[in-house]
Amino acid sequence: MEAARADDTITLRIPADPAFTDLPRVCLTVLLRVHRIDPGDLGDLATHLKEASADLITGGGELTIDYRVTGTAVEVVLTGPGGTMMLEAPRA
Repeated sequence: MEAARADDTITLRIPADPAFTDLPRVCLTVLLRVHRIDPGDLGDLATHLKEASADLITGGGELTIDYRVTGTAVEVVLTGPGGTMMLEAPRA
């Protein structure tokens, strides 16, 4: 089994529906475990991710969230009916 590369991008697509706004944060939690990142270091990112997801789901359609972990940061790009937002947190 090959270890995950540090620069892989993971994409999550969900319906733009308030019932699904917790899923982006759950996916971030799994990603942090895979890459062994201390959740305490990225607590603000998780909060901002949930807020951004809720802001971008207006108007129906689909919300796409791209997660990317590099050696220095965790990057999250959200694209939905309400626009596009990029969130980033440095890795300790």
